[in-house]
Amino acid sequence: MSLISMKEMLAAAYKGGYAVGGFDGFNAETLQSIIRVGKEKRSPLLAICAPSEHAVLGAAATVRVAAALADLHGVDLSLHLDHARTMAEITEAIEAGFPSVMIDGSQNDFEENVRLTKEVVKFAHDRGVSVEAELGALTRVDDIGHEGNKSFKSEFTNPEKAGEFVERTGCDFLAVSIGNAHGLYTKAPTLEFDLLEKIRNAVPVPLVLHGGSGTPEDQLKRAVGLGIAKVNVASEIASAFNSTYIPTMNAGKTWWAVAKRMGTEKTLEVIARWMDMLGSAGKA
Repeated sequence: MSLISMKEMLAAAYKGGYAVGGFDGFNAETLQSIIRVGKEKRSPLLAICAPSEHAVLGAAATVRVAAALADLHGVDLSLHLDHARTMAEITEAIEAGFPSVMIDGSQNDFEENVRLTKEVVKFAHDRGVSVEAELGALTRVDDIGHEGNKSFKSEFTNPEKAGEFVERTGCDFLAVSIGNAHGLYTKAPTLEFDLLEKIRNAVPVPLVLHGGSGTPEDQLKRAVGLGIAKVNVASEIASAFNSTYIPTMNAGKTWWAVAKRMGTEKTLEVIARWMDMLGSAGKA
């Protein structure tokens, strides 16, 4: 099997009233965790990987590891570049073989975001690669992040601007800001569902929710019913791994490879729970 674009995957989710989890995957352990659980759950498989994460192996090696694991397990896997901010990062990923990319121009003003996103869409579509963009800015709930070095004030997505943005750029998916944030929440978020409904009515493409970790299940399901077709999950996966790996290593009695395996096993539980919550289990 092979690496695939997430365009058809999210179109099916959007139409079918479920969402696909975009799970943090940037090395053999994390990618294999996604594949193992997804194969068992018969879920579409989507791994997200930011530029600072694929730097662990290098963009080309990350693609080759992902493709090899997909082939080994006989599954289709979408490998998606998460939160690229520059054309250089987009070019590197596409030339390495990423079948789907995100350009995050949300730190720019509207016109510059349109210009940058349109440039990326032209470059990517000419090479058969799908594009996610973002309108509205997400803050972090903590000071640990991999999605860029700057912090921006939260700015909700404007529905009217969203419709114009998608029309002018031609992006395939739109990440929205409706009260969500990156990181592990210190208290449960309150998503703005009236706003999400207005965005859905203004935008003809599947919508994406970043900062899924820690969002209450009832809010997630309501958001999915209002057009969210992809939910990014990274912090919960990292937390599950670290909560086992770090104390095991600190105890000083276990070889690090064994401790990594123990931590990885904990991530499987997180991925399985999210596939069930989002309704993607049984959809592959």
